[in-house]
Amino acid sequence: MMALRVVGVLAGLSCVLCQGQNNLPFLPKPPAPGPCPLVPVVNNFDLQRYLGRWYEIERFFNPFQNGECVTADYELFPNGTVSVINTQISEGELDSISGFAELGPNQSEGKLVVDFPFSEGSFSPDGVPNYIVVATDYSNYAVVHSCTYLGPELKLEFSWILAREPNVPASFLMALKEWLKIVNIDASRYLPTLQTPYCPRRQV
Repeated sequence: MMALRVVGVLAGLSCVLCQGQNNLPFLPKPPAPGPCPLVPVVNNFDLQRYLGRWYEIERFFNPFQNGECVTADYELFPNGTVSVINTQISEGELDSISGFAELGPNQSEGKLVVDFPFSEGSFSPDGVPNYIVVATDYSNYAVVHSCTYLGPELKLEFSWILAREPNVPASFLMALKEWLKIVNIDASRYLPTLQTPYCPRRQV
């Protein structure tokens, strides 16, 4: 189904959470024991400034995300819920999946509950925030982190580096990764996402 092929921000987690620990797909770095890392979160988070299009620059390996030209588009509904549309090129085809997000209980923090209701499973049991904005300047870049427990002693961790443009300077990316190491995010796990001028884009 499309949900297994199309993911941008957090889209692969739904199916992973549906599987038992003994049926986890192969990962270069397998699910790890122990607690999820304590990572920073953006305070005084400005949701309005965060809306719009983000391009995926790098991501942790995700067994359900193997595409190129990945984007995430966020738009605010009148009721305060955020529309989420993730798009990628997978197997030569432009695919997308739609969902929604809303701020967590502390609405001053960059912690959101993201869900894709037409995908298999649920991203966030009991409405626990599963999309943590670790850092952003709203105009250029954002770092997102997600860590989900697959069992009492097993976690599955993902992270994404996003930008407002399809490419960022290598020097900036290097400096950002050095900072991420300091704040408990394993920067060695990031893999580049192909973004080229020839990427077909969903019109917004």
